[in-house]
Amino acid sequence: MASTGPGNGVSRGLRVRLIGEGDESRAAIKALVEGLGEPAAEIEIDGAAAAPDRAGSPDVVMVLLAANDASAIQALREQTALNPRPAVFALLDSRSPALMKRAMRAGADELLFVPLDNGETTRALLKVSEARLRISRREGGVVCSFASVTGGVGVTSLAANLGIALRRSGKRVALFDLDLQTGALGVTLGLEPEATILPLVRLDRKLDSIQLESAMTKHPSGLYLLSAPKRIEEGETVSDVTVATVIGVMRQLFDFVLIDCGDHVDENSVAAWEHSDHIFYVLQQSITSARCAWRFIDLFERLGLSSIQPHFILNRYRPAHPITDKQIEATLERELYARVPADDRSVERAEVTAKNLWEVAPASPLVHALDDVARRIAPADPESAAAENGLFARLKSALATRA
Repeated sequence: MASTGPGNGVSRGLRVRLIGEGDESRAAIKALVEGLGEPAAEIEIDGAAAAPDRAGSPDVVMVLLAANDASAIQALREQTALNPRPAVFALLDSRSPALMKRAMRAGADELLFVPLDNGETTRALLKVSEARLRISRREGGVVCSFASVTGGVGVTSLAANLGIALRRSGKRVALFDLDLQTGALGVTLGLEPEATILPLVRLDRKLDSIQLESAMTKHPSGLYLLSAPKRIEEGETVSDVTVATVIGVMRQLFDFVLIDCGDHVDENSVAAWEHSDHIFYVLQQSITSARCAWRFIDLFERLGLSSIQPHFILNRYRPAHPITDKQIEATLERELYARVPADDRSVERAEVTAKNLWEVAPASPLVHALDDVARRIAPADPESAAAENGLFARLKSALATRA
């Protein structure tokens, strides 16, 4: 009973071990878990509270836990100490606060109640399945999502400029415009794309690299754009399944995939976050922006995306602003990932001349800041850096001496 993730060929089947007594309860749990369909799971049963050693590690261990079952509590502790550590679910026979506290203190990752609820069980298992997929997908390119719940903070311009910065460093870069109603990435890049994501929505077969490339537009810098549909209402045809599938294929083709999620949250943006290696939340120096960032933090925690944490970028930063960067860090209780300075003059020049910032203001603090963020996202390969500092450096020195 295994299924495959979109575009990557990775098995989504989960191996689940059930520990506990009670033939009737175990049979009902096994039937429910194996009947979910998504995520696909196979379950094995250990009657004794302490599970014997078996070949292969389970992804999930479920422990049946009654009020006075000391052996089950011990089994929970033993499972949380394993390496590699499975996800540990405590299956409680009552909603007793005391029993829930005992299970959590023993290291349970999830609390479920017998008889199991289909929806809650699916949610818990999907979290484990998606975490596995995120780990396996790291073998391909790096996916970065840019988001905010405050309009006008520069999500699109930041994603576009960081894409150009990464491309300038020699990386294969793709931009994915997931702000489907606005569709502003093309305008920001000075493109008028004829191709959009729309044909990929209408595919009646598995997406491949040729189909994806035909839907993309090449920028003069060498990066590629997957544009939003031309008409606002067509954006509604793009589903979270399409988003996940597209990201899976893009990851195989490019070193970096940058996704503009816009300033709203829906199923598509959440799907992008679930398939990202980095999530960058963009904010500015305002009370509204800081408060909205807190709302985003609350939402993100409730979504249960525990394997990835958002980074916060302070865009259009002004050191003399009455709301300081330190105040924002104190409000968020988190350090800022980066501060990208305001530079209206350079931005206007780039727009008027239809050039990028590196062409109109290569020495500006804004360009330096964008390059710094790009280097953090894509640190130099140690071997390449060593070669640059060794052989290439000596060659440059020799040529300079001859001159």
